Amino acid sequence: MTRLGRFLFIGVLVASVVLAAVVVRARTPNLALEVTHFTDHFSPNGDGHRDAAHFRFFVREDDPDATVEIVNVQLDVIRTLATGPLEANQPVSLSWHGRTDSGALADPASRYQLRVILPSHDRDMLFPRLIELYAGGRA
Repeated sequence: MTRLGRFLFIGVLVASVVLAAVVVRARTPNLALEVTHFTDHFSPNGDGHRDAAHFRFFVREDDPDATVEIVNVQLDVIRTLATGPLEANQPVSLSWHGRTDSGALADPASRYQLRVILPSHDRDMLFPRLIELYAGGRA
């Protein structure tokens, strides 16, 4: 093998490794929201047992104008839990007591989701697990 052949072979090999790394990184999801605790059903009836849904999460990117919401499956905002800055990798703990922004009890026939919006990064993240609200008995 000539010297030029060796350099070309090494060049192609290095380019292949770099390209493979780029492809793997591009296919790996950039998880910007990590939920570490999530209540998927509760009963806000005042009996002291599971009266609120509790959420704990962190985001991977700072955002001074973040919004955390509860939305229904049609993505209508039911309750805004928080607005303002979220810091990257800092745990956030919030609760929802089953009330809408107007103070009424949310519709128990509907299902709800946690949504975190990071407008500075053009991210609107909807946690896929559903929240069920039981109006009557124990959850």
